[in-house]
Amino acid sequence: MKAIGWLVVTLLLVPCFYTCAQEPGLNTDLCLKYRVRNPAGQNPVKKVLILLHGYGSNESDLLGLGASLPADWAIITPRAPMEVGQGGYMWYTMNKDNGHHSGVKADLDRSRDLVLKFIAEVSTKYHLRASQVYLGGFSQGAMMSYYVGLSHPDAVAGIAPLSGMIIEKLKPELHLDKAKHGLRIFIGHGDMDERIELREDKESEAYLRAGGLTPSFHAYTGMGHSISREEVQDLAAWLPK
Repeated sequence: MKAIGWLVVTLLLVPCFYTCAQEPGLNTDLCLKYRVRNPAGQNPVKKVLILLHGYGSNESDLLGLGASLPADWAIITPRAPMEVGQGGYMWYTMNKDNGHHSGVKADLDRSRDLVLKFIAEVSTKYHLRASQVYLGGFSQGAMMSYYVGLSHPDAVAGIAPLSGMIIEKLKPELHLDKAKHGLRIFIGHGDMDERIELREDKESEAYLRAGGLTPSFHAYTGMGHSISREEVQDLAAWLPK
């Protein structure tokens, strides 16, 4: 998969909502390099949405979404640990299992542990409880948000995977019995997604519902492997006030 998804995200959102001149500097004080958009006039920060970028992208990609999300939320965008060249990074090496999107298990586990450590470090830095931290992501970042949130549901209050799916071989490590007692889930996916088909995410939704969870599922007509303005508006409405 090329980095087409994050390019579409950038073209759709950044010119309308955020300019390169406003982009915050790169931070290196935590286990993953990251950028942060602090909410205007909010000190201390009280709510954080951590967004994980897709394959071949980097920590700058999803930062522009912050300008269309609730103004009292800080947006933090970490860089994935594995470099793919030309300024792009990935969370895991991709492969296929029985024709379905999958990934190298060692990479998935290493990145999951890094994201969990990053969440803990963010929580310490901003003096936050798990109830004040949400995790989302696009494409590979969506798969990671599923994995992190469902394997460690006490780490965050909610997850928002966009254009992703639950990787089949990771299901034995997920704790739906714990997640159903409080983890909030927003799922967004385009019905024209050529990279990860809508039906695969609908299978993820069915799996979650069978486990007792009640995800908020949104399918977007005519949307490919990208993020639309409507999806961001729905995500903003879903985030707690």
